[in-house]
Amino acid sequence: MGRYDDDFSVFEEKRERVDVNYGKRAVHKVVYALLAIFLGWLGIHKFYAGKPVQGIIYILFSWTGIPSIIAFIEGIVALLKDSDAYGNIYL
Repeated sequence: MGRYDDDFSVFEEKRERVDVNYGKRAVHKVVYALLAIFLGWLGIHKFYAGKPVQGIIYILFSWTGIPSIIAFIEGIVALLKDSDAYGNIYL
């Protein structure tokens, strides 16, 4: 008996990893963070992440300055998230 008790446990472990990120889109961590920090007031990072409705909301409220603050925080949080082997985070 090694690390796995049977042959199917390898597949179960892989399925568990996939289920954690189900329904989320992979984006490159550094690109997303840079877009959020520098162009976040326009919601460009939301369009990059595949969330166009949120991007349009950022554009509509860009004149208030609130999206700038939120996007800066989102960029810092994205940099602090753990990434996978390819440098992607899941949003």
